[in-house]
Amino acid sequence: MGAWGIGNFENDDALDWVYELEKSNDLSMVLDALNAINHGEPAPDMSGAYHDASDCAMALAAAEVIAALRGSPLPGLPEEVAAWVEAYRHLALNKTVLEEARSALSAILKESELQELWAETDEYESWRVVVADLRRRL
Repeated sequence: MGAWGIGNFENDDALDWVYELEKSNDLSMVLDALNAINHGEPAPDMSGAYHDASDCAMALAAAEVIAALRGSPLPGLPEEVAAWVEAYRHLALNKTVLEEARSALSAILKESELQELWAETDEYESWRVVVADLRRRL
């Protein structure tokens, strides 16, 4: 049974990403997740950028890591992420990293498989509130 909830760590893709994050010692995984949204190739059959749910879930988790590194963690941040943030708090976050995170959030909300999946549920507005809160913390 997979994990699925409105929170940015309440899905299997984000949790799998966190497992890999624990093995890293720099921002490369975080930046890769954001770059998949901001600079990834659109699906071949789509006229514009369209991102699959898995990439979106990982980018949202990555943005949560950035928010936590900035001192604005998600209440109830998973222990593994909190431990990683504590260990690597010294990593420099520049304006470009923050812009990449914000840009990824905008793209996910504008046109993505994840946005479409949530739009088909009764929890769509609650999910949008979660993403808006993340954006505020960035």
